[in-house]
Amino acid sequence: EVFDLYDKTVGKENLDINNGILYTDPFTGSDGHIYYIDDKFEKGSLSYEGQTYYETALKYDIYRDILILNPHGTSDLLGISLIKEKVQSFSIYNQKFVNLNKEQFNLPNFTSGYYEIAENSNDFVFYIKYNKLMQKKVREDGIYYQFKPSSTYYLSYQKNLYKVDTKGEILKIFPDLKKQINEFYLMNRDIRKSDPNQFMKNLMKYINNSLSNQNK
Repeated sequence: EVFDLYDKTVGKENLDINNGILYTDPFTGSDGHIYYIDDKFEKGSLSYEGQTYYETALKYDIYRDILILNPHGTSDLLGISLIKEKVQSFSIYNQKFVNLNKEQFNLPNFTSGYYEIAENSNDFVFYIKYNKLMQKKVREDGIYYQFKPSSTYYLSYQKNLYKVDTKGEILKIFPDLKKQINEFYLMNRDIRKSDPNQFMKNLMKYINNSLSNQNK
């Protein structure tokens, strides 16, 4: 029935974004979920093949790096896996994501995919790559999966891309800010432990502001 509904939806709608395969979640019923923030569709915007669509129902599978569309007027149980090569960017939960290709950057182990733009100025762009690590649990009644959030951080600064997962990597880029960065780590230990993503967002904003003040 779901496949029939999908076929009818694509046949009736003319929107280019209704061009994809039916999305299925093989981990339904697991402990936790594989999505960014929530496993429900959220209204957002989408840039697809150069066209912008607003008030679009989206869901982001960060485990498999798949952006999912719920076509207008259909059940929220129906999702289409959007063709990644045709997605330029999207926004959900007031956060903007861009589709980056590893060919754009000369950085080992950088992977193509969707990255959140968490801080952005002329020559300073901070990216977060979200992921979830899967653990298989064997129980008497079957196999279950647990998903632990994981993130990787990148900074585009003065036309170079850097991985910034550690304080040491950050200090190599900004040696003149060593004292300020060390103090920031010391004063924000609690949030670094409880919410690493927010800690990194705050840190990058702090560094960007410090650089701006230096240039005044």
